[in-house]
Amino acid sequence: MLLASGTMTFLCSAPIPSTLRRNALACCLLLAPAITFAAPIDLNTWTAESYPAVSGFPAGSWNVSGDGSSVLQTANGQATFFYSDFSAMGTDVTGTIRVGSSSDDDYIGFALGFNPGDTANSLADYLLIDWKKSTQYYNFGSPSTTPGTDGNVGLAVSRVTGIPTADELWGHTDFDSHPGGEVEELARGTNLGSTGWANHTDYSFRFLFYSHSLQVYVNDVLEIDINGSFSDGRMAFYNFSQNNVTYSAFDVEPAPSVPDHGLPMAWMLALVTLAFAVLKTRLAPSAEAVRMRE
Repeated sequence: MLLASGTMTFLCSAPIPSTLRRNALACCLLLAPAITFAAPIDLNTWTAESYPAVSGFPAGSWNVSGDGSSVLQTANGQATFFYSDFSAMGTDVTGTIRVGSSSDDDYIGFALGFNPGDTANSLADYLLIDWKKSTQYYNFGSPSTTPGTDGNVGLAVSRVTGIPTADELWGHTDFDSHPGGEVEELARGTNLGSTGWANHTDYSFRFLFYSHSLQVYVNDVLEIDINGSFSDGRMAFYNFSQNNVTYSAFDVEPAPSVPDHGLPMAWMLALVTLAFAVLKTRLAPSAEAVRMRE
């Protein structure tokens, strides 16, 4: 009997009972990735929001292209977001980021689980994925009331709760003198954790966001892979003290039911092949059964 999966066909030497056929099909469906189609994101439906401006750092300025395929953030200012009109939980989002300025070296990135009004929400709880070009100490002015901190070079993911000060966002830290919010760094990029972004360079990002895990790919390389219990909310683009940042060509589709952890398609197909090989072996008539038939 012939069994087919994708581009592979298997020949079994004995009839396969219906129950086993159903089990084999279920095995293939579990092992093979689901077929989905990414939908382009229209950034005209997104909304800008910034933390209160500090001295010398204005709110962000997000400028969407006419067709909604890209947005340019032009202000060198306070931490600012541009958030989606859809929930990020359970999505697979891809897109490109590029810094067009040659004169600065600060934060670019994203947020997941961000909700409208979180910049003034004492119950905010979201993940911040930010990337700094080079390490720099800075002490922000009013209304930030905490000491200055080092913003470290590289890619990181942090958990933001409450309303942190600009200094806490800058240094991924929590000051006892400010109990109203904190930024807890959870992990740094596997390869880019201490490497800054480059000017005039396109970087492709991919996010797989679940209630229990987050995977972040940069240029098809898995950089962040963390587990935890995460809050639902929107996806957002994020800049802090960095201007001329363009986000473009973003797509969204449902995330796979199980994170793939970068498992190549060849390995997925190999698993399917193995499953059918085992099935074939179990169904092949034994030598004793052949003698009995004779």
